[in-house]
Amino acid sequence: MKYRPSKSFIVIVLPLAALVVSLGFGLLPELKEFEVRPIPGEITFTNTKPEVSHTTTVSARKRFGWSMEWFEEGYYHLMQWEYNPWKRNPGGFGDHFSKLCESKDPQDIAKASELRRLAEAWHQKLLLRFPELAVAMKTIPDDQNGFLKWLDLLDKIQARNPQSPPGIDFPIELADYLNHQGAWNADAAKTWLDQQKSLVDEIHAIGLMPERSVNGIPVDRWGLNSARFGKQCGEVMILEARVAAEQGNAAAALESVRAAKGLSDHFSEIETPSLLTVTVKTLMQLSLESQVLRDIIPALPAGQVDPAAWENTLNPTVSGPAEFARIMKGDWSVMNRYYLLPMLLDAEDPKYPPDGGDLLDYVSLSYLEIVRSHESATLTDLPTLQFPPIADASHLSRASGQAAATISMGASAWRKGWDRAQSVSAMNQAAFAIMKNQPIPQDPVYGQAYRWDPATRQLSMPAGKTFDALDIKPITVPKP
Repeated sequence: MKYRPSKSFIVIVLPLAALVVSLGFGLLPELKEFEVRPIPGEITFTNTKPEVSHTTTVSARKRFGWSMEWFEEGYYHLMQWEYNPWKRNPGGFGDHFSKLCESKDPQDIAKASELRRLAEAWHQKLLLRFPELAVAMKTIPDDQNGFLKWLDLLDKIQARNPQSPPGIDFPIELADYLNHQGAWNADAAKTWLDQQKSLVDEIHAIGLMPERSVNGIPVDRWGLNSARFGKQCGEVMILEARVAAEQGNAAAALESVRAAKGLSDHFSEIETPSLLTVTVKTLMQLSLESQVLRDIIPALPAGQVDPAAWENTLNPTVSGPAEFARIMKGDWSVMNRYYLLPMLLDAEDPKYPPDGGDLLDYVSLSYLEIVRSHESATLTDLPTLQFPPIADASHLSRASGQAAATISMGASAWRKGWDRAQSVSAMNQAAFAIMKNQPIPQDPVYGQAYRWDPATRQLSMPAGKTFDALDIKPITVPKP
């Protein structure tokens, strides 16, 4: 008689068989990986520095649905679900370090400080692995370091009101003027500048300092600094320059503009600028160029305008892709020291990833590709110069993959705004050429002729959809 298994036997055995297959093809490779899993806080690299791969591959970690990675990801999304019955959020990699930095507990503060110290040492090791991303550091005495002096001022302003973001309280009339929402009020400007003379003089002196450096300054002091306060310092100098121009003091107006320009340079000319610090510089520089051409030069008495002197002081520089490569080197340095390395050195992080070395390699190689693609390109390459394609990240764990995605988020879009800023400064250069009675240069990025109406003295970007999309407003060129 031929044996036939019962239904109950099938119900029990078949799921067990499926589980055995799952273990053989999914869990066991994961368990083998866990056997060599790095100790949290100890960064190890699995191999020599690899080259970036853009070929999507399926790693052993993801080759079977019932893997630990699949289960972990499913659990994570379940906990994030708004109808999650447990109402618990598991957090993510790096949340623990963020909480240490935000804590007022002395023990947490000490832990965060130690992680920062370890990160600086580890960054030096990383530079040996990626020497192409290294930058030369300067040695500047503290009393001559304009960037350090600005940080000291920022700290002083913050200490006055620790519960609020640092800032300058302009009267409503001046705030509206600076935000292009109100008319100029000369009396309000003179009164406020006199009342705030100590602050104005300090900002003026910092802006005139010709040197700046981040060497020796802890990265947590400036890695995430106040864009608002930086821009407001430049606006103080704009107010000072316009008042001086209306009083007929061209030399004083030029010096105030020089100080405003110096303040913006403090954010971009440091050894390791980041996307954030260059954003502050760009906001300050474009605001200054606009105010000088629209309001400050026209406020000077007739016959007191030296276009060459104003152009040399304002210096509306147009930068090419090589400058963007320099910025990305700086951003890599700041990102590693401020964010990634302290997180990877935090052994207490409950979401510590199993592949910290692979994450460092992936992020660093992604930056390196951007640097390589930009450092030898020219200004005319900007309109067609694309970011390298996103590298394959399938070998990274979920935690590392999310960290890598967060770090790389927005850089490509940021460069579009940076490109536009170069076109704005280029047209401002053309405005000065007109003021000096020189031939009007072509737009240096696209090689097209600007539109110039001598009757209205209006200078506009070249015609075409490309320039319409840039949305750069025309300039009314002042009479010299």
